[in-house]
Amino acid sequence: MVSGARCAGGKDGDAQTLGELSVGATPPPILKDTKMTIKLSSLKADIVAEREGQWIEPKDWPGLGALPGLAFLVRSTQYPPYLSARAAAQQRLAKKFDDGNVPPEELARADGTLAVEHLLMGWRGFDIPYAKDAAEQVLTDEAHRTLRDIVFWCATKVGKRDVEFMETEGKNSGPSSATS
Repeated sequence: MVSGARCAGGKDGDAQTLGELSVGATPPPILKDTKMTIKLSSLKADIVAEREGQWIEPKDWPGLGALPGLAFLVRSTQYPPYLSARAAAQQRLAKKFDDGNVPPEELARADGTLAVEHLLMGWRGFDIPYAKDAAEQVLTDEAHRTLRDIVFWCATKVGKRDVEFMETEGKNSGPSSATS
């Protein structure tokens, strides 16, 4: 999503605020007296998937409930052409709206265009088949902000692996940063 500005009338934390969706992995439940060590290699991004795309199923969405069968073929929000285009869009909007308040319809148009041009490559589970023109029509429409949010959320998931943990009996294998 375009970040660095705020929609007119938006407040921090609401759906109209510009910024990245906060998405994080949920750590496993920690059992008493169990030490967990993360396999560093499991945090490595799958660069090929980030650039070529991956099918992501949102499964459910707050306020909508279950979304069985819905999936999006998306590239990652770390896709270099997307990052460049997003930076250019931010600069363009900053010049046009020097007070930082971007009208919701302008933001929808900018975010939707970025999604269609760089991230979204397909969908399944809707009553109409994916076509770039159809995607652009809905994703640039202010009223389809929930769909835009879902597409961007899916794009943040591309190329991420499940964090792997190892049970350990002692300390991590590296030297301690604490000195005595």
